Amino acid sequence: QVAEFRPFLATIRTKIYCRNFTTRYNKWTMADLLSKEKENDSCQSPVKVVPLLFFEVSFAFLTSFCFRQLIGNVNPPANGLFWFLISLGLFIVFSFLTALLVSGFMWSGLAAGLSALASLAVFYDYFSTTLFVFGIFIFLIFIWGINSLRSELENSLKIRFFYLTKAFLPKVALGVAILISLFSYFLFTARGGFPISFENFQFLLKPNEKLIGILIKDFSFQKPLQTVLAGLLAPQLAAKVPNFENLPASVKETVLELTIKREFLDGLSKFLGSEINAQDSVDKVIYNSLVIKFSQLDERVKKWIILGIFVVLFLTIRALFVPVNWLLSIFIFLIYLFLLAFNFVSVKMESRSKEVLMI
Repeated sequence: QVAEFRPFLATIRTKIYCRNFTTRYNKWTMADLLSKEKENDSCQSPVKVVPLLFFEVSFAFLTSFCFRQLIGNVNPPANGLFWFLISLGLFIVFSFLTALLVSGFMWSGLAAGLSALASLAVFYDYFSTTLFVFGIFIFLIFIWGINSLRSELENSLKIRFFYLTKAFLPKVALGVAILISLFSYFLFTARGGFPISFENFQFLLKPNEKLIGILIKDFSFQKPLQTVLAGLLAPQLAAKVPNFENLPASVKETVLELTIKREFLDGLSKFLGSEINAQDSVDKVIYNSLVIKFSQLDERVKKWIILGIFVVLFLTIRALFVPVNWLLSIFIFLIYLFLLAFNFVSVKMESRSKEVLMI
């Protein structure tokens, strides 16, 4: 009977031994991973870490500065939009690289906090409770992006680069959209009068010029209003007035001027309560008309209109970032390959099959 139980007892001893060995191995592996993480935090070269942190904060400040120069000035610099887009793109690039390569959540969070603070510092003269609350909210959005990136990195055995950008970039885009919209709101309300300068209004109209050109041949916002309306009314007058094409040029011009004044300018002048100069460019007439109507509104209505501009601007920026995120992902991936090629970054195996980035 004892001989019959020997195989059974041997099986039990084997299972207990295997269970004890597995428990000890798991404890050793976890301790090993924790010690490696601490080792990575302490052994990262400051020569590589400090520039990443510095460039992220610097480009955050430069982005806000260029935006204020672009929107805040009545006569913005000619290349202001270019430098704003360059600084914004580089800020997003370095914020991603910092969150990805710098070990320790504390350092990435510190960089995000300093970036938000540097962006707000440009608008120090607009400091208020609203700006302070939104600043904290934007900082938390940046932290959300960093946490999403690190969670994706920790839960993947292989480094799936475009999954990392997908986890990080939309959050940063959300924070940037809120930041730009908030700054626009403060600049618009502080300026007084119509919230958009004529130069910025021309910039907003320019993309619509080709679209209108489909309906109106050779259309341009820089052409005099008289010329554009004459081109529109001439075919109608030719169909209504007998022998219109055979009239002398001076007579046709006089007829067109009277028709434009009667059917368009008089009604618009009455509506605005001000005379319209038909020799002004189309964009100038549109802008002056909006300025006049805006000045006639109640102060409470003006604030609601500016708030509406804030919301529309935010939604527009969010929509524009959808294709921009893909372009930035490709650009960041090329930078990542460049850093790998020059051994600034290396990929090492942790345990048997998990990839870890090292700088």
